[in-house]
Amino acid sequence: MLNKDYPNYFIAGDKASLLAQLTYTKFVKWDLILMVFASALAIYNYESEKSKLMIYIISGLLLLVATILSLVIKNKKYEDTWYRGRALAESCKTLTWRYITCSEYFENNLDVKIVNKRFTDRIKEINNEFTDLIGFLNAKDIALPIITEEMSRVRILSINERKKYYLENRINNQITWYSTKAETNKDKYENWFWAVIITQILAIISICFLIKFPMCNFNLVGLFSTFSASCFSWLQLKKYQENKEAYTTATSELNMIKLELGDASNEIEFSKFVLDAENAMSREHTLWIAQKRV
Repeated sequence: MLNKDYPNYFIAGDKASLLAQLTYTKFVKWDLILMVFASALAIYNYESEKSKLMIYIISGLLLLVATILSLVIKNKKYEDTWYRGRALAESCKTLTWRYITCSEYFENNLDVKIVNKRFTDRIKEINNEFTDLIGFLNAKDIALPIITEEMSRVRILSINERKKYYLENRINNQITWYSTKAETNKDKYENWFWAVIITQILAIISICFLIKFPMCNFNLVGLFSTFSASCFSWLQLKKYQENKEAYTTATSELNMIKLELGDASNEIEFSKFVLDAENAMSREHTLWIAQKRV
């Protein structure tokens, strides 16, 4: 399913989360970059007082801007909006798939008015858990339908058609997403970790050089040390290794659950299958929220 086919609060929560994530990571990135630039200015030991004064002023301004960015990050709480928005969106998504597959609490033997009311009430309950996000949700997104045409269309399909739709649009889609993310995070973890190690080695080499030539006017120790610390901070922010492990586990679990779809020959068995699959994805998401990762 496309994003527009989900309920309004999924769309609103998803957009709020993505915007907060983009803003938060951008501010942190520039905060680290400014500190690296400030340390780079101290590489050369200028002899003239005027040159030194100019370097100190520029370095001070860079560090001041970096400090302001840090204060903005702390006060705006973009990270909280990022994770809370994602939690809202994922909760709505899980409920949506249970609704359109006629899973538990939304069985297809119930009157459509009853089912729609149950779904709407549950969406309202979920929204009430995230009242702190109201100021970050777009009013135009909130004005969109809670139950979309695509949701209603899929719900009235035969069980075999719903099984096929769920397999292609939910199970396989998530397996592809998890496996791709797992490999991407693995590669990024390796690259950034090597950046940390290499810059630490360069800092050691710089120290050895200064020991041998103590009167040298060039000092790269501060630059490489700051760059290494910045790379490590980025690793901590993005949590690539934790992501890779979580996504790999989720991929494996969903692949195992996928094998059980063929045994779901009736509505009761299919309902149980959907619950198991959604619970597996919810566990991954719950861990994601608990660890506050990308």
